[in-house]
Amino acid sequence: MNIRQTLWVAIWAVGIAGCAKGPAEDSLPAPGKHADAAANRWIHSQMKDQYLYNDHIARLRITTQSYEQSCESFFLSLLSSSPDDNDGKHTEGRDYFYSTMERSNTSKAASFGGDSYGIEFKLYVYPDNESYGAARVMYVVEGSPADRAGIRRGDWIRQVNGSDIPVGGTSALTSGGKTRMLVQRIAYSVPGLVYDVTWEKEVVVDAAEPVAYNPVLTDTVIVRGAHRIGYLAYTSFDTGPQGPSAGDHAYDEALKAVFAEFARNRIDELVLDLRYNPGGYISCCQLLSSLIAGESRLGESFCYYRYNTGQETELKFLGRNEVGGATVDLQRLYVLTGPWTASASELLISALKPYMPLRLIGTRTEGKNVGSYEIRSDTYALTLHPITLQLLNKEHWTDYAAGFMPDIYLNDDANQDQMRELGDPEEYLLSQALAEIVGSESAASKAVAGSSAGPFGPVADAPSHLNRVQGAIAGNEAQN
Repeated sequence: MNIRQTLWVAIWAVGIAGCAKGPAEDSLPAPGKHADAAANRWIHSQMKDQYLYNDHIARLRITTQSYEQSCESFFLSLLSSSPDDNDGKHTEGRDYFYSTMERSNTSKAASFGGDSYGIEFKLYVYPDNESYGAARVMYVVEGSPADRAGIRRGDWIRQVNGSDIPVGGTSALTSGGKTRMLVQRIAYSVPGLVYDVTWEKEVVVDAAEPVAYNPVLTDTVIVRGAHRIGYLAYTSFDTGPQGPSAGDHAYDEALKAVFAEFARNRIDELVLDLRYNPGGYISCCQLLSSLIAGESRLGESFCYYRYNTGQETELKFLGRNEVGGATVDLQRLYVLTGPWTASASELLISALKPYMPLRLIGTRTEGKNVGSYEIRSDTYALTLHPITLQLLNKEHWTDYAAGFMPDIYLNDDANQDQMRELGDPEEYLLSQALAEIVGSESAASKAVAGSSAGPFGPVADAPSHLNRVQGAIAGNEAQN
């Protein structure tokens, strides 16, 4: 899924049927002159019934002519951009909906979104020409073409096949045939003024191929004095490469294996890195939250779904058999956040708040306290993903539509020179969390003021590419 710095996300949940609850497809009114007229009538019936903000739809004036447009245009015309609702963001230059539709009636795998080089990046523009930019590598998928080529987190990709990277043409960084990328590593020599290229090479990247984005990106145990600190970088709430509709829970099992290792190491603190996690299946969020909450919380209230009728459904922390004995005993949780932290990531923060103190380190999160699930039509080959539920924690609190503000504000954009590998104790945000735990000075606090803004300028609307396959989640589970 291509997303901007202020991202578009989708998240799903457990136990909700994805079939339509409206009129049977063969009983719909006769189609009009436009090829999509009958499909639009079906869309209308489903949205009136299931859209969380269906009171908005009830106020719309839908005529025969309304159906005489493309399904894409008609679906968008039904969505609410009211500031009182939360179907996307529509302020301060951000204009996108969470509700989506696609012309397909086939569930897609959660973590295979076509061929890829395996690079997750953010584009920064040149200060003297904002039409072109340099891509900063956020992380590289292990075993991918980019990984085999030696590209790593923190690298700058300056050119592809000898050409600069246009702001509107970053697809050359995501997939294609065998390609050449000019890669640089940059460090500052005079704080805030002079940046030196310490390493430069044109690397050959093999042709894009199917890449499984295992969300368990990096995990480690860091020992600091008497503290044994677990660290986990988790990049999406996916069940497995083929998704739950195929019964694939490989990533869930990998997550449980990480926590079993944390338990064997008797960690007493955990730093959960959700900076690059825009959401996914709520069932995965339920699993991760259960592993963190600990043995004593299993079976207690995890969250509630609230529908447009006001009816609520309770979801509980998993049982002992479901977590596989891999829970850890924590008194608090540190969470690393950023603008891509959204949906299921935010639900985890909300759901755990009643049970333990949380310390957020980073920047403000997205602010998505709603979820959706699929509604498919075989007749019209359409799949709708409308916002259908609001998410509340144990205390029925849901007030994070503006995002979570961190307890400690640290901005990666303003400290580009301190980008280390994820899990490195000197990595900018992780170092602050470790310092909080052991009461020492962090690498972040030791940074020279004004020294780290970097040679390129971050622009909020510059294209980014992060967890691009996350929007391809399907099946009968709900998503946030």
